[in-house]
Amino acid sequence: MYTNVWYVAARSDELTDKPLYVEMLGTDFVLFRDAEGNAACLSNACPHRGDSLANGSVSKNGEIICPFHGWHFNREGECTKIPSVGDDDPQTAAPGVRVDAYPVIEKQGLIWTFLGDEPEKAKPIIDIPELNDPEYTVIPYDVIFESNFHTAKFSNLDYVHLPIVHGIRFEDNENPYQPPPHTVVKTDYGLTAFIETESTYSKGAWSNIREKGTRVKSVLKYFIAGQTLRGQVEIGAIGSGKFTCFYEFSTPIDRTRTMMRYYFFRNFMTHKWMDKMALKRNLKNIYEDKVIAEAQVPKYGPDGMSAIVGKHEDTIVKVYWEMMHEMRDQGWQIDFKAWNNMIDDGEHCVVPSVSRHENQSQWQYPSIPRIQAK
Repeated sequence: MYTNVWYVAARSDELTDKPLYVEMLGTDFVLFRDAEGNAACLSNACPHRGDSLANGSVSKNGEIICPFHGWHFNREGECTKIPSVGDDDPQTAAPGVRVDAYPVIEKQGLIWTFLGDEPEKAKPIIDIPELNDPEYTVIPYDVIFESNFHTAKFSNLDYVHLPIVHGIRFEDNENPYQPPPHTVVKTDYGLTAFIETESTYSKGAWSNIREKGTRVKSVLKYFIAGQTLRGQVEIGAIGSGKFTCFYEFSTPIDRTRTMMRYYFFRNFMTHKWMDKMALKRNLKNIYEDKVIAEAQVPKYGPDGMSAIVGKHEDTIVKVYWEMMHEMRDQGWQIDFKAWNNMIDDGEHCVVPSVSRHENQSQWQYPSIPRIQAK
């Protein structure tokens, strides 16, 4: 798992006027809305006695209130009030009291949180143009994969699994299980890859979308921001203008659980009564992938390419690991061995914030250790 990345912490409609507890990267956070209704994110542990801020409340002026002693914290993590000392300055009563605060951007129905201390180096949050395109209809869906962050995503980084797991074959190939040649290109946001093929034809209500003997184009993009996958298929055949696409936002809950949030789009058969059928088609693939991901070992996930490399299976995954190792080499990958040692010594650790980067002293809880930059 990696810091200095924008992650999706929640959907906008999940965050109301009450605090919302969220676990990401194996640590605890609290989301709340300030007086202007803007989303904020703090480390969840009160620096006084370590109680959960998410179990508290939000004041009329949009500050989080600890449920134990009523200490107030604003969106910057500053302690603004300690009821037991009245109007005295909290910094005088409890010198150094503060909570790690993390940048938040709310857009496209999602609450994005930057978890790290170097936001200037982060890949930017992506745009989702289909949300504002009246030709598209959208279906949101969330599910937790009981699997490591990497294995949760691997199915969608692999064309070869399509005929094996989902029954979507490459019908114009002599070997329908072998994907057509495809190139993977590293980009400034992550990677992109595409194939053109006569894939297995849809059945049921979608059986007339594409004529026999035609090909489709499938484009895959991977974005570091949100650890996001965008898949698009011109399902009505190349040149038809009929597209189905998905966005998959992967947020590590901890080492063995990953929150997977989806937007499913289509610009054909857009009547709302078709949504149930469209969602069922998408979830068939999602839950087939989920079974594969949750059965893979090691449970804490790999940290690089397998020693056994497939000729066609690992084309995209190779580039994926190059990107992950670039983040590791910048010092952004969490060092779990060191972290577990700190936990065994009784420490509570937090994701380092921007404020901590600027001032390392006088923090109640130490930073999560990370692998040293090269």
